[in-house]
Amino acid sequence: MGIFLTISRSLSRSELHLLNRLALDPSMKRANLARELGVTRSAISQLWTKLEKEYELVVRSNIDYGQLGLRLLFGWAKASETSDVLMKFSQWLKSNSLVTRLTNSVMSSTLGEIIYFEVISPLGERHSWFQKQIDRFRKRPYSLNIELGEASNISYNMNLALFNGTTWSFSNDFRLLASIDAAKGYVDVLPSVGNVEQTEGATISLEDLVIASAVESNYHVTAAELANKFTDLQMKPSAGRTLRRKIANMRMKVSIPYADLQNIGLSQKLIVCIKTESEESSFSRVLHAQASTFPKARVISSQSMTVLDLEAPKAVDWLTVSQILTNLAGNTSEICTFIADRNEISKRLESVVSAIASRMPSGDHQVRR
Repeated sequence: MGIFLTISRSLSRSELHLLNRLALDPSMKRANLARELGVTRSAISQLWTKLEKEYELVVRSNIDYGQLGLRLLFGWAKASETSDVLMKFSQWLKSNSLVTRLTNSVMSSTLGEIIYFEVISPLGERHSWFQKQIDRFRKRPYSLNIELGEASNISYNMNLALFNGTTWSFSNDFRLLASIDAAKGYVDVLPSVGNVEQTEGATISLEDLVIASAVESNYHVTAAELANKFTDLQMKPSAGRTLRRKIANMRMKVSIPYADLQNIGLSQKLIVCIKTESEESSFSRVLHAQASTFPKARVISSQSMTVLDLEAPKAVDWLTVSQILTNLAGNTSEICTFIADRNEISKRLESVVSAIASRMPSGDHQVRR
């Protein structure tokens, strides 16, 4: 069946037209959008400003952290019931400056508690130290069930074709099952829209990390805005022309833009955690390729782990979605699904860069492994 949800204020036809065009090509600047849509730049600016204010519109970047000498670690921890050990692990994550995401379950398919977390870590001592601490929580006296992976692919998708400006129409029944099941037969040729494969790069300077973090938060960041970020970190910014060139290079080197919106009726957050027995699961590739069939989805995968982070209308039956994905994953996969509470931690790369900068001796802006 279709799931319908009405938001508090309907988007106008012109607002929805702008958003649909932006979703197709988030890299477009306002002047180019005005030419494409046949309106004045002033009209686009007015619409954009209104969307920023009411729906928190921003064009962000999906980043290849590997090119920056970083790694995105992700994982989940489970307890069969209310657990002091899980609470201690959660508190430890909250105290770590490299943790960028911490989400608790409200209700789960395992009937127990689950926490999901993400970490952006520079390679070297801190990376090794974090993994050793995870191993410590796996052993006695904690004996916590923790899965941890290193992201190899990250994708973002928002399907505005399911949204008419007032309501969402999303099928979470047999049609979703049929769509994803059919895609399994074409997984080798299906494109993964919005996906960034995580590669490996050399150690780079703190200046490059600052630029990359600015582009991640706002793909269209200006030289003046970037200069302020350097000043906030007590670093001397380059000249405006140089900063514009470096922003352009960073966009081309490590990022794929995507449009992000809030307050559009996707009030339910579902997280699906999948662990497969075999590496490079075809089901993981299917989820990356089919993420665009959901209203708003982020997929992160490693060799044997995949997480689907889904935002959906409140009326979506999460148990149905869980059952469908469980059936599709097959007997070789372990899967758990949960309704997520608000994020205890929700940070971006900028917070990690700030933490890295604070640990460096004055004047030393080379990130070391």
